[in-house]
Amino acid sequence: MIYRTLLFFGLVVLISCAKDTTSGTEVQIRLANNSSVAFEDATFNGENFGDLAPNEKSEYRTFEKVYAYGAVSMTIAGEPYGWFPIDYVGEEPLSSGKYTFEYTFDEQTQRLADRLVRD
Repeated sequence: MIYRTLLFFGLVVLISCAKDTTSGTEVQIRLANNSSVAFEDATFNGENFGDLAPNEKSEYRTFEKVYAYGAVSMTIAGEPYGWFPIDYVGEEPLSSGKYTFEYTFDEQTQRLADRLVRD
């Protein structure tokens, strides 16, 4: 009986001390096309989210570390658009949670704009 009790408490201690495999900084990102034109091969920080029809949102993808802006590229009406940050000096990573990067393309000015929303 004493061996079972010791075994039980030993297992409780081992389980409670087990390493947490979640980093605590897991960020889920999705992209939204808030435009009237389609986005092809929408890519964020090297992760391809595929094509996004007008007013469509992608599925969430999990990242370990994301900042309030990132490398984005896509094709709109046959032309490449996007930007690539040089560095993140002075920036803080986003805290854990779900976020949507909303992209809007102005057909008149031919400019792509973004907005980060915490879901």
